[in-house]
Amino acid sequence: MKYFPFIRGKQFDLAALTELAQRQLISPQVIPIVEPVKDSPGLTKLGDAFVKSHLPLAVVTNPQVGNYGLLEQPIHAIKLQPPLLSARYFEPDNHAQVIIAQTVAQAQLLRRQSGIKIVPNTAVTRQLALSKAVFLTDRFTIWGHTEDYRLVQDEFYQFGPDQLPGLGFSDYPLTSGHYSEQGYPQRALALHLVYPEHGHLRLHHFVSVNNDDYANPQAKFLEAASQLTPWLTSKPQADSFGLRTLIDLADDQHFPGMGVLRKLQLMHHLEIINRFLSV
Repeated sequence: MKYFPFIRGKQFDLAALTELAQRQLISPQVIPIVEPVKDSPGLTKLGDAFVKSHLPLAVVTNPQVGNYGLLEQPIHAIKLQPPLLSARYFEPDNHAQVIIAQTVAQAQLLRRQSGIKIVPNTAVTRQLALSKAVFLTDRFTIWGHTEDYRLVQDEFYQFGPDQLPGLGFSDYPLTSGHYSEQGYPQRALALHLVYPEHGHLRLHHFVSVNNDDYANPQAKFLEAASQLTPWLTSKPQADSFGLRTLIDLADDQHFPGMGVLRKLQLMHHLEIINRFLSV
């Protein structure tokens, strides 16, 4: 069983994947699917890091979100060479190594295709019994306001690999399938950390306390991050490079910006799931 995190190639997501590869914090059990969204030098750095580390990475060559797919000749492109894989959204007679079906009808037409098939995780697609099927689930809970994560601070995230169908599973880590170019100001700040427990994965939300206005994001980060050390003491299986770095930043009273927080949470997410699958 492998994990195929579906990641839109924003700056800090690319940086997270690059550092994971450079630090050898993931293995071939985790095969990110990266959909380029901007013509960013982070793309070539990412490809180079995965090739140098001998780690698989699937690159979407017909992206459907962002402006990268509209460019006639992008400056920055990932050179597809082993162990990197070509990925494409469904097209008739598509011969990419990874094929992404967005509907059940498309999935039904993949019987003749030989590549890895990313399909919606529905009862109908599971009944198709496709070879090399990977089931994509839009599983991350999106609330209207960040402070709403306090309503359910700990929730189920993913069954264990022995309970899952197909070649692997896929999701949109720490976000949803809906793509947006930028976020919106929020009064609260939340950190979202996955962890294994009793053979499955759960997700914990750490939310700032004083959320009456948009002021002082540093104080809000420190409020959320102050919960990490006692939580890690009770959940030592959640230890990771990303989590330790978040704790170090809080100890230093340093707020690195929302982009870096996103990077460290994604690093934690993929490192933990990699370890979860490697047990």
